Amino acid sequence: MMKNLFWAGSLLALSFPVMAEMNVKSFDEIWEQLHKNSLSHQSLEQEKVAQDEAKARSERHWWPKAYVAGQWFSTNDPAQVFFNHLGQRSVGSADFNPSQLNQPGRKTFQAATLGLDLPLYEGGFKAQQVTMYEKLVRAAELDLKAKKTEEYSELGRHYGQLIVYHQQSSKLNNLKEELIKILKSYQVGSQSNPVGYSGVLGLKAVQNRMTGMLDEFQLKMIQSQKWIQGKMNDESTWKVDHDQDLKKYLEKNLAPQTSQSYSTMLLAQELKASTMNEAKNMEKARFLPKVGVFAQSNLYQGQRDSSTSQVYGLYLMWEIFNNDSYGRLGEASAKARAAEAKVAAYKQEEKIAMEQLDEAKQTLDRNLDLLNETDALMLEQTQNAMKLFRSGLLSALQLAEVLNRRVDLIQQKNQVQIQSLEVHSKIYQLMH
Repeated sequence: MMKNLFWAGSLLALSFPVMAEMNVKSFDEIWEQLHKNSLSHQSLEQEKVAQDEAKARSERHWWPKAYVAGQWFSTNDPAQVFFNHLGQRSVGSADFNPSQLNQPGRKTFQAATLGLDLPLYEGGFKAQQVTMYEKLVRAAELDLKAKKTEEYSELGRHYGQLIVYHQQSSKLNNLKEELIKILKSYQVGSQSNPVGYSGVLGLKAVQNRMTGMLDEFQLKMIQSQKWIQGKMNDESTWKVDHDQDLKKYLEKNLAPQTSQSYSTMLLAQELKASTMNEAKNMEKARFLPKVGVFAQSNLYQGQRDSSTSQVYGLYLMWEIFNNDSYGRLGEASAKARAAEAKVAAYKQEEKIAMEQLDEAKQTLDRNLDLLNETDALMLEQTQNAMKLFRSGLLSALQLAEVLNRRVDLIQQKNQVQIQSLEVHSKIYQLMH
C-alpha cells in the first residue's frame, strides 16, 4: 500500500507541470466521445435490431406459407409402383393382372409438390405474439436509454471526482508548501528544548499526514481518469476543467428529471414483465381451433408418362389432448403473476431508495454550505496563525493544532463532496 502511495505521489509531482500543457476537455466533449465508443451501448443497439427483426417477422404471420418438395426414388414396392402409375394417369388393364400387381419389378419415379397454406385463425396465438414483440421492442428502446443514463451518470460522478480531488489537492499542496517553508526557515526547537522540539514533531507529523492525503487523492484521480479513458477508448492526454464550482457543475450536468416517476430501467423491466400476459394468452391458443385454407399441386413422372393433379380446400385442426400442452397455461399464469410481483417489489425499493437519496441530498447540500463557510473561516485562521507564529506569538504546537484542524476540514469537505457526487449520480439514474 505504501509503495502504491509513493508512486502515486511521484505521479502527482510529475503531473503538475505536464497538466498545464494538456488540452482541457469539457464534460460534453468527453460524453460525446464516450457515448460514441460505448461497447455496452453498441451491444444493446444490436439487441434492439434483433427485436425489431423479430417484431417485423411476427407481423407477417398472416402471409401464406408456400412450400415445394421433390423426390426421386426407385422401388419395387407393389403399392408405390401402382399408385405412382395412377398418379401419372397411365394405369392399363395389364396392371390389374395379379402377377403384375404383386411383382411389378423395380421402377423409377420422380415426384414434385408445390403447396400453399394460409392460416385464417390460430386462436389468437400470432396476434398475441405481435403484441409481445411490440412491447419487447419498446423495452429494448428503454434499455438503450437506461444504459445511456447509467453511463452518463457514472461519467458525471468520475468527472466530478477529478474536479473535487484536484481542488482539494491544490488546497492541501499549498498548505504543505507553506509548512515546508516554516520548517526550513525557522529554528523552532531542539531536543534540549522539550516544548519546542515537541512542536517540531507535531509539524512534521502534519506534513506527513498531508503527503499521505495527497497521495490518496492522486490515486483516486488516476482511477477516475483511467475509467473515463477506458470507456472513451482513448489514451490521449487531456484534463478536465478543474476550476468549476461543484454546485454549478451538478446543477448543469446531473440535474434530475422531476416529471418521471420511476427509472427508465424499471420501466423497461415493467414492459418485459407485461409480455408474460401475452405469453399466457399464447398458451391459451393451444386449446382453441385453428382454421386455414390450403392448395397443393402435384407432379408425377415415371417411365410411362407424366401428369399433374391439384387439390385445395379448408382445414380445421383442434387439439383435443396433448400431454405436452397440459399445465402450460398454469405455468404461464404463475410466471405472469411472479413478474408483476417482482416489478411491484422493484417499484417499492426504488421509491424507498429515492426518498433516502433525497434526504441525503438535502443533508449533504446543507453540510456543504456550512463547510464552505467554515473553509473560508479556517483559511483566514490559518493565515493569521502563521503570521502569529512568525512573530513569535504562537508556539509550534499551537500552529500544528491549527494546521491539523485545517487538514481535517479539507478531508471532511472532500468526503462530503464525493458523497454528494454519488448521491446526485444515483438520483439522476432513478429520475431519467
